[in-house]
Amino acid sequence: MAQFSDLPFELRSIIWMLTIELRTVEIRFEIGRVLFGKRHRAARLGILYSSSPTPVPAALHTCHEARSLLAQHYERAFTHGTEPRYVWVNFDMDIVSIRRSSFVWTGPEAPRIRRLKFARECDEYYFHEENLELAMFCNVQEIYVVCADGPEAWYHPEDPLYWPCPRENVWLINTKTNEMVTVAENHRRPQR
Repeated sequence: MAQFSDLPFELRSIIWMLTIELRTVEIRFEIGRVLFGKRHRAARLGILYSSSPTPVPAALHTCHEARSLLAQHYERAFTHGTEPRYVWVNFDMDIVSIRRSSFVWTGPEAPRIRRLKFARECDEYYFHEENLELAMFCNVQEIYVVCADGPEAWYHPEDPLYWPCPRENVWLINTKTNEMVTVAENHRRPQR
């Protein structure tokens, strides 16, 4: 009986590429006291490291051949912090979920993220402080907002919120029903 390694390389590489799938990669930021200054006598709050409960794609652990092929699509990311670690991310496909974490904490990865997911309430703080921070995600193509206060709270008649991608690609997720609606659709709904 033929084994996988007996197949032609071209066929094996196609099979390895078929293992790439859309994932939601949850990023967790560990915040703590970061020492700075010439003698490290001062401290401030900062990122110690980033981690993720999302499993590493299994094919990256399978064999050298798979890892070398898939390394073209996955990369070690979120390595900033005083105790750097890394998370395997495919910026072309993966949805990067930061939950309630600050947008600023995504650091140098922000411009590389194409699909962003976060949880927020549409309150005064988000409206006046955080909303403009979305400009950091200059290459984002899709945004998923887990609306703690429901999609209705994200309706504003003049639609003043800033989105770095088309409103048709910004999805509002109702936490009670898991219903998803785009910002554009939400804006067309009758006001409640």
